Amino acid sequence: MKKIFIGLAVLALSSCFYLKGDYTLGRRNTFNDFFYTYNIRYYTQDEFAAAEIETETVSNFKPGAVRFAMPGGVVVSSKILEKEVYSEGYVRPNKKGALVSYTVPVEFSDEKVYKTIGETKISGKTYRLLEPNRIGDIVLIDAGGKIYPRVGRIYNDRLALIETSFLLEPDDLVFKNAAQHQFDGESVVTSMEIRYEGLKDSRMVFKYYLVEPDGKLSVEEQKTYTFSMYDKKLSLGGTEIEILNVDDGGIEYRVLKI
Repeated sequence: MKKIFIGLAVLALSSCFYLKGDYTLGRRNTFNDFFYTYNIRYYTQDEFAAAEIETETVSNFKPGAVRFAMPGGVVVSSKILEKEVYSEGYVRPNKKGALVSYTVPVEFSDEKVYKTIGETKISGKTYRLLEPNRIGDIVLIDAGGKIYPRVGRIYNDRLALIETSFLLEPDDLVFKNAAQHQFDGESVVTSMEIRYEGLKDSRMVFKYYLVEPDGKLSVEEQKTYTFSMYDKKLSLGGTEIEILNVDDGGIEYRVLKI
């Protein structure tokens, strides 16, 4: 009876170590450590330092919406912003899921991004390593974002794969590159504003303001546009406006194109 209790205690202790995901490579000699682990090429920050420039047009008026402007009021304004986009080596799963086995599952959320820390080669194929989770599990993904069916741990700066096989649920979960946007204030490329000045001699008068960077200087362009009060389709510096109604109190209009 005493032997049975001792045996159960040993099994329970072994299970505790296994559930923690411990991979006892420390019991192996140096040759086996090298043979059963994989070299990691860690990414440097310089590899993700290059930035791409992305532009975005921001306007406080939605095309097609009916608006009203009194004399002196803003008809439409918009600006084009420049944003620097860094890859920073982040990826995001296309849906929620997990790598599951009879040990603790490794879960993924499509509401967060995961940083890649380096890469390794397994059977001649390159895999990226995701940053370890809170218990040290490392997930591997190939160039297409598909997940390797085994989980790794870092051992003496090398990658060791846990012998347990994992199943991916759902099986169509993949990781995609997730660009990170970094801002240092707003970088305005172009700023445009159109104001309605009112009726003069049965003609609608508009002021068009354009500010464009010229090297380190800004050059402001100002134009005056006049149209018959009976005109319905107006074009002001590329901005197209449809006049729905006009009187001394102002204009009712909608923006067709900015």
